[in-house]
Amino acid sequence: MDYTALLNKLVIFVAIMVIGYVFARRGITDKSFTRTASFLVLNVFMSGTILNAMFSVMNSVSGRELLQVILFPNLAILFGFAVSFLVTRLARPEKDRAPVFELLAALGNTMFIGLPVVDALMGPMAVLYISLSNIGFNLMTYSYGVWLLAGGKGTRLSLRSILSVPLIVTLIGLLVMLLKPPVPGVVRELSSALAGATMPMSMLVIGSSLGGVSLLDAFKNKSLYLMSFTRLLLCPVLFWFLSGLVITDPVLRMTSTVIAGCPSGIIITVLSIQYDRDYVYSSEGVLQSTTLSMLTIPLLIFLLFR
Repeated sequence: MDYTALLNKLVIFVAIMVIGYVFARRGITDKSFTRTASFLVLNVFMSGTILNAMFSVMNSVSGRELLQVILFPNLAILFGFAVSFLVTRLARPEKDRAPVFELLAALGNTMFIGLPVVDALMGPMAVLYISLSNIGFNLMTYSYGVWLLAGGKGTRLSLRSILSVPLIVTLIGLLVMLLKPPVPGVVRELSSALAGATMPMSMLVIGSSLGGVSLLDAFKNKSLYLMSFTRLLLCPVLFWFLSGLVITDPVLRMTSTVIAGCPSGIIITVLSIQYDRDYVYSSEGVLQSTTLSMLTIPLLIFLLFR
């Protein structure tokens, strides 16, 4: 792997995220911009990226291989929840914050951080793998995650919440890969054009969305360091070594490890607000882990993916 090229790409990621953060702190962008841009990135640009990746590899994956391709990215999601559950029980954070702590350590920002990273580093096949992790991500977020934040009270699993646009596009793409119909050139070009905008827009949205939180406050909160360590280092390192026993495809193993090591997802703050949890603590956790991930992701790649 060309580590100079990797470093250059990650510097660009960080620079665009910092621009979004500074703009938000200075009031140049506001919540309305972040809401609209997030919607466009998640539902339009990322959908284009997913389809573009699937069109690129549709003749490279057989129906028999799809089962393995679906299984391991989602195991990486489940693995994060399992490790987070154990760490939370051992660490015993403040009772009111424990559910938020556990979810921050369990749930990574696979789409806004993971997808552009693996797209830049490993290409279309990695995008296919990380897109499929949407299945486990959505199921765990809107079942166990919601149950956790609701205090263990009865919650109803909503099919509408599980079927996000990226997941629907992924399922459509899988159908295309299985049936292999002819894809019009204009559709391929459109998906390619949308894919090109995903990385800069994702980083801009991440920076802007975190602009309401003080970076200093996020790093003053000592209890969050254990959460960030769990999410960014413990989960991916453990998963890397365990997955080596069963995964032979290096790109699948690398992508699944990135999934296990993505920083905490912004959706946790949204759900914390919805279920009357400490959303400031949640926001600080997302900001701290996202900032640190700009160091831990290249560190993991350098140490593990040699």
